[in-house]
Amino acid sequence: MSEHSDNPLILVPAPVVSESEVENGPERRGVVRYPFTAAAEVTDLRSQTRVTGRSSDLGLGGCYIDILSPFGVGSDVHVRLEREQHVFEAFATVTYAQVSMGMGLAFTEIRPEHQAVLQAWVAGLSGKGSSKHELPPSGSESEILSNVLNLQQVLNEFINLMVRKKAITEAEGTALLRQLFR
Repeated sequence: MSEHSDNPLILVPAPVVSESEVENGPERRGVVRYPFTAAAEVTDLRSQTRVTGRSSDLGLGGCYIDILSPFGVGSDVHVRLEREQHVFEAFATVTYAQVSMGMGLAFTEIRPEHQAVLQAWVAGLSGKGSSKHELPPSGSESEILSNVLNLQQVLNEFINLMVRKKAITEAEGTALLRQLFR
């Protein structure tokens, strides 16, 4: 469990960088991002400084926030995106920052109810679904999604425990987490 809440969280493994991405230039993301505009509020967890801006792209692994005064690279933050009366919240780490431009965020923890919003938005952006029809799932669909996300969280915690107890290697744990969250 996270120190931020007693609610179950989804811990998002870091994206994998393929050799071709390294050879072809600065693109380091392992997950596709799509142009996406939403009101954004980002809070630095250490200083509790809160800034507002807007997102310019979004993917399952992170987003970019247009803002004049970004937080420093490595800062742990809480991000809140709001669009068309839907809200997405996550904990993230600043992976890229450029003064007077903005900052790139990599999601690190997402609550299940917000994971559903993110997945619906990305599905709509990628052309693989309509975000309006998928937000939020109703009735039994919501229960099934909640159960699946809860099982993912339990498996995530179990894999991390196995790595800490040295029952499996860190590389094996990382590979299992990547399979779990693809």
